[in-house]
Amino acid sequence: MKMQAFPQARQGAGDTGVGGLALMAISMAAEVCEGVPAAQAHGFFLAIGRRMADLEPLEGVNDASVLAARINAFWQALDWGEIELALGNEAIVVRHRELPTKIAPDPQGHWARMLLGVLEGAYDSWFRVLGSGPALRTTAEWKGDTLELRHGR
Repeated sequence: MKMQAFPQARQGAGDTGVGGLALMAISMAAEVCEGVPAAQAHGFFLAIGRRMADLEPLEGVNDASVLAARINAFWQALDWGEIELALGNEAIVVRHRELPTKIAPDPQGHWARMLLGVLEGAYDSWFRVLGSGPALRTTAEWKGDTLELRHGR
């Protein structure tokens, strides 16, 4: 499957790209965030992330550098930045940088909430495919312009 940048290739991380798909996506994020309870909206965004993760099957990957390269290739094809992967004793930490955080005017922050849920769902799905047990969970948190995800206890 060939994927295109969304909405268009950006010149820099702070660029705003307002196109038809971007406008539709931000409108959908706003509608979901304003129309249902926060937990339900988060669950919806998690499900979208899981669907996106299915587009890059990682079964059989057993090396952290290969894992990072495959994930980076996936996000770079979408112009959704890149990751740094750190393996710790208690968790795998993913620092996802250069995400398209300013695709359209969004004073309520719906796009950032949607990205957080979508990426949390994608990474959780990938870690489960790689053999993560039910006691481990994935959490996501914005740290400035970087989304940090932790998968562990």
